[in-house]
Amino acid sequence: MARHHDWWRDVFDRPTFFELYERSDTELAVTQVDHVVRLLDLRAPARILDVPCGYGRHSIELARRGYQVTGVDISEVQIARARTKVAGAGGRAQFVIGDARALPVAGPFDAAINMFLSFGYFATDEENEAMLRGIARVLDRGGRLLIDFWNREHEIRLFQPTIVEERDDDIQEVEEWSFDPLAGRLNWINTVVFPDGRRESWNHSIRAFTVAEVRKMLEAAGMTVVAIYGGLGGEPYTMDSESAIFVAERA
Repeated sequence: MARHHDWWRDVFDRPTFFELYERSDTELAVTQVDHVVRLLDLRAPARILDVPCGYGRHSIELARRGYQVTGVDISEVQIARARTKVAGAGGRAQFVIGDARALPVAGPFDAAINMFLSFGYFATDEENEAMLRGIARVLDRGGRLLIDFWNREHEIRLFQPTIVEERDDDIQEVEEWSFDPLAGRLNWINTVVFPDGRRESWNHSIRAFTVAEVRKMLEAAGMTVVAIYGGLGGEPYTMDSESAIFVAERA
């Protein structure tokens, strides 16, 4: 499968992205933020960095609870949506257009979150490492980072080349997967078929880091891993866990 290095620009700037996922993901964010607050032991009005923040579903929910949140994302489309949503929601959140590999904010922040499997997007390990170094730089001493990532062991062991989902709204989603063992990347084409026959397709490609690799990268960035969970609910991490949730602390 061909892989476009900046595939995420195409995916997240599409109007279809909001049409398909915004409502359900925004509802899910309430429970996810409950878990994030608990795992990071946050107390309002802590200063929180959300990167990449997308359209701000987690940032806005945190702001509603009294936290001071700065969301950063490279997509002007996503940031524009976030600014529109926060205007009607109240709370303390600001949104900045910027590249996670060269963060345009200074901090310091008490905590940072990296949600929605958004680690490993970039084409090279050096770029992903640059993001971690930037986050560590703007965290206050003792500040913590939570990374919501998938569990490579689970993904590889249960690998399926084709996944078809029939949604309740009569939209069909077809995912065609491949794994590049030399690059360590999971790649897939997402095709959506709407009830009126309209079709759209786009590419995804994420570096499938092992838990050991992510730990090493966090330590190289100046952080200490204090916990690894198998889900945002705080479940123990095992090979069968669907997720690998990292909590790391800046020294």
